Amino acid sequence: MSTPGTAYLTIPSGRYRLAGMGSRLGARFIDTVIVGIPIGIVAAVVIVSADSSREFATETETEAGIGVGTALLVVLLGLVASIAYEVGLTATQGATFGKKVLGIRVVRADTAAAPGEGIGAVAACTRWAALVLPSVVCGVWGVLCVLSPYFDKLARQGWHDKAAKTFVLVAS
Repeated sequence: MSTPGTAYLTIPSGRYRLAGMGSRLGARFIDTVIVGIPIGIVAAVVIVSADSSREFATETETEAGIGVGTALLVVLLGLVASIAYEVGLTATQGATFGKKVLGIRVVRADTAAAPGEGIGAVAACTRWAALVLPSVVCGVWGVLCVLSPYFDKLARQGWHDKAAKTFVLVAS
C-alpha cells in the first residue's frame, strides 16, 4: 500500500499516482451533468405528459400533484441511466467521460498496470451500488460517500472504492 500522506499507491504491479480530490469531485460533477441533463429533460416530458393526461381529473386528484407512479418512473429512469453510464463505462474502460476529461481512472489492484482496461462488471456494479443505492433512501449518504476519500489518508479510497476494492489513479 502507500505511505500515509503520500500521493502514491504501491501494489505488486507497480507504483501509481493517486488521483486528487479536486479531480475526483470535478469528474463526479461532469458525470452528474452528463447524466442529469438528459434525465431532467425526460423527467420534464414524463411529468408534463402525466399532468396533461389528468386534464379531466377531479379537483382532488389534481391537487395530489404528479402522483407516486410518475415520481417512481422518473426515479427509475434516473437509476437506469446512471447504471448504464457509470457501470457500463467503468466496467469496460475504467473511466467515465468525466474521469477521462480530468485524466483519472478507476482500477483494481490487478488492472492498474493496464490503462484503458475496465474493472469488470461485478466491481463496477458494487462501486455504483455502494455510492448510489443508499442515496435513494438517504440523500446525505451520497454526499458523504463522494467525500469519503478525504477520510482515507492511506489510499484515498472512498467507501464505494473500499466496497469494490478499487482505487482512483491518475491516468498514465
